[in-house]
Amino acid sequence: MRRARPLLGTYVEIEAHGCADSMLVRAIDAAFDAVARVQRLMSFHDPDSDLARLNRRAAFEPISVDRWTMAVLRQARQMFEATEGLFDCAAGHELMQRGLLPSQDLGHVAPGTFAAVTLLADNRVRFSAPIALDLGGIAKGFAVDRAIAALRGHGVREAVVNAGGDMRVIGTARPILIRCPTEPDGLVPAGLLQNGAIATSGALATVARDRMTGHAMQPATPRGDRKAYSVVAPTCLVADALTKVLVQTGDIDAGYFAQFGARAFITSPAAANVRAA
Repeated sequence: MRRARPLLGTYVEIEAHGCADSMLVRAIDAAFDAVARVQRLMSFHDPDSDLARLNRRAAFEPISVDRWTMAVLRQARQMFEATEGLFDCAAGHELMQRGLLPSQDLGHVAPGTFAAVTLLADNRVRFSAPIALDLGGIAKGFAVDRAIAALRGHGVREAVVNAGGDMRVIGTARPILIRCPTEPDGLVPAGLLQNGAIATSGALATVARDRMTGHAMQPATPRGDRKAYSVVAPTCLVADALTKVLVQTGDIDAGYFAQFGARAFITSPAAANVRAA
């Protein structure tokens, strides 16, 4: 059974097998509910989201957030520290200045880094400087992971969840391919994925089971760069976040990939080359 819904600024596709249709319907609905919850909590655009409340008030007082939001912020801190600041969710000011995010009455916000974020007890958060967080580089992967957890909670053991190129597979191994924009019908094999996740940033696209599954264009991708930057990891959150670092550095051998149990590869349209760690 396969379903798709517009969420997270893209189309989220869920494919599940191995149960009666009635069970699959309930499982897929629960998975979409999990994705929608992540969107409500971590949307930059929704003024009622946890993220919006943090950006408005956390520089002035501690703000209570949902446990899922806190879980993502903890992971974001780990990524920030492990990559020596290359992965930094405190990019809201820059993205607003570039017109890539709406200002949303955040006139007090200034440039800063994730080092200004203090994670307190009882799921409370405080900023030591007037920064603005944008969780777009990590929350989508987390949403895919929560969808997988919901499917498993309903007894599903064979599934694929894809959110615009951020994908996680459980059960049978699936062939993963990269679509090259210079060769519209050409697919570059990138191996098999089983019980793991992959995320791709850049100008190309991730494909599973011979079907186009979308791509994630990142503002950090250099103009004219036609490569695809992909990370395979145990969770989609890790894969999602580390692709943003790979786009910046192009270093597939960096130590933080192994630290998070991940592997990186870069696909170039020239002769459909794949360079893997």
